Amino acid sequence: MDPTLLMAGSFVVLLLLGVPVAVSIGFAAVVTMASANMPMSYLVQTAYSAVDEFTIIAVPMFILAGTLMEKGGLTSRLIGFSRAIVGPAPGGLATVTIVACTFFAAISGSGPATTAAIGSIMIPAMIKDGYDKGFGAAITSSAGGIGVVIPPSIPMIIYGITSETSISALFVAGVVPGLMLAVALWMTSRFISVKRGYSSGGVNERSLSHIRQAAWEAKWALAAPILILGGIYTGVFTVTEASVVAVLYALLVGVFVYREIKLGLFFDAVVYAVRITGTVMLVLVTGRIIGRMLSMFQVPQMVSGYLIDAVSNPILLILLVLLMLVFIGMWMETLTQIIILTPLLLPVVANVGIDPIQFGIIFVIACEIGYSTPPLGVNLFVAAEIGNTTVERVSKASIPFLCAEILVMVLVAFIPELTLWLPRLMGFIN
Repeated sequence: MDPTLLMAGSFVVLLLLGVPVAVSIGFAAVVTMASANMPMSYLVQTAYSAVDEFTIIAVPMFILAGTLMEKGGLTSRLIGFSRAIVGPAPGGLATVTIVACTFFAAISGSGPATTAAIGSIMIPAMIKDGYDKGFGAAITSSAGGIGVVIPPSIPMIIYGITSETSISALFVAGVVPGLMLAVALWMTSRFISVKRGYSSGGVNERSLSHIRQAAWEAKWALAAPILILGGIYTGVFTVTEASVVAVLYALLVGVFVYREIKLGLFFDAVVYAVRITGTVMLVLVTGRIIGRMLSMFQVPQMVSGYLIDAVSNPILLILLVLLMLVFIGMWMETLTQIIILTPLLLPVVANVGIDPIQFGIIFVIACEIGYSTPPLGVNLFVAAEIGNTTVERVSKASIPFLCAEILVMVLVAFIPELTLWLPRLMGFIN
């Protein structure tokens, strides 16, 4: 039997049986290697090389930093600052949610973490202020996804490692699209809020003195993205070093400034970071093995050649790739799809002139959309749980926001300068 078909077939069968994705990938690799009479030592060597990279340290560190910042009081102060900026606008609390998620995205790097941190405060506030439960959970789920587009971003780190692309350049490239997503979500929520008459009673009057006071109270939280991203962009430290700086900063502020992190909370944060990191590493290892085997059997070249021959129009080809990313994102976990699909699709888009950095941002936006689409949208489940409503209700309310995000993804795909201008300006690319 053809090894490629055996690999794909065993992977799909295991998924249908409910076997975890990482285990399904690993088992499919082992079965394929056995059928191809490959030495099992290759499995160990590839697994070791997958995690033997200095950059990977950034993944658990950014997860830990985001958790510590939430437990240390930075999140609540960011929300207070966002409230002061928004003021009594129509749908004010929805706008506060988007602004707060955008700020928190610059220190979190995780979509579900951003959704949980901001949603635990804002969803109950919106419901209390008369917003529909589905709408409140949907806007939080969608805005929480910005956490993987605005740097730092864990999916960007994994994409950079998989595609051998500069992670710093990816971080810079994500700034403009991330802000575009925030604006698109704000415009959509504003339109719906005006149409449904959602009030802004929960938002204080906007004034310069109020904004100044809120900014002063949130100064340590606002300084975090400046320190982390500023250090990366100016070359003071690498992405990996920035992740460690983020953890130290979160600890210092949470323990000595806000005094909200106690030993028990610190232990909970570490356990959470270790648990999530273990899952990420397992997927990374098994995904690297599959990626190497796909390359060995020349599957990326076959997929690339087939798509290019079947679809001669570059515009249609790009739209087909975007549709594929959104559809697969509905069914596959984010890091898994990055690791598996990057070697398959990168040669395809490269043939129609899409830069690897540009494609990385497109891919991450597609992952962000996947966070809010059933059946595996993690943000949907988090937001629905906080809002005490059903995933189906949140999914239906998310449709306008998903349309806005897809529009931004299409713009990024067809206007390269939206992602490449800033990295070029800052000298990360030529």
